[in-house]
Amino acid sequence: MTRQRNRDSQYNPFAFHFIRISQLLSSAIVCSILGYFIHHLSVELFTVPWTFILLITVSVLTIISFLATVTFYHQRTLRPNLSVGINGFLTLLWMLGFALLAWNVSGTLRHQCNTENWGNEAGVMVCRLYKALMAFSTTGLLSTIAALILDIRVRRQFHTRGGYGNMEKHGAPGMWSDNMDDQDHSLDYLEHSQESKKPYRVQRPIEGKDFGYSTPSEQTSYGGDEAIQLHGGYNDGH
Repeated sequence: MTRQRNRDSQYNPFAFHFIRISQLLSSAIVCSILGYFIHHLSVELFTVPWTFILLITVSVLTIISFLATVTFYHQRTLRPNLSVGINGFLTLLWMLGFALLAWNVSGTLRHQCNTENWGNEAGVMVCRLYKALMAFSTTGLLSTIAALILDIRVRRQFHTRGGYGNMEKHGAPGMWSDNMDDQDHSLDYLEHSQESKKPYRVQRPIEGKDFGYSTPSEQTSYGGDEAIQLHGGYNDGH
């Protein structure tokens, strides 16, 4: 049963797995960088920006979505409607988080990651982490948009083929392959009914000699179906 359902999936295997893996890698890297930032900001008693909270949340949700959709894909056919809803919601969160991040760290991104701008090696590392965060936030957003587009295309194909399938079940195109047995029985019944209404003729005329007298043969007929410089770097964009 599982193999049959997987064969019926409308998703292109290469496109499905390539996009999902891109989402997973981007989300895992974004989540790791933000976890490092949040840890050091909390230790230094800085307030964690809402942008970081939003991005780490959407990263975790994307990882959960990856695990769920890939499981559904391999265990049973992934329903396009379910996947459209999940990736649509994630796309909105990625767009909001990406916009807030770009606005807050735009000044940091324009600086070179060197000791002249950041003071020491720790500052240089923070600069590089910010740039990596921005880069993988971009790929996370783009891969989620790609997943949504793929889901929409598959949903259209699913509904189109589903419509033809329903027509076939009710006797439209394809009825001759699905309901052939029933039609054969009906035709046999009609033919039998029509034959029963035809006058029955004997194999040979009844001759008079069989009864001892002669009679015309025509008279013998009768009637009878689906926090190391983190805070300063983050606010540098204002």
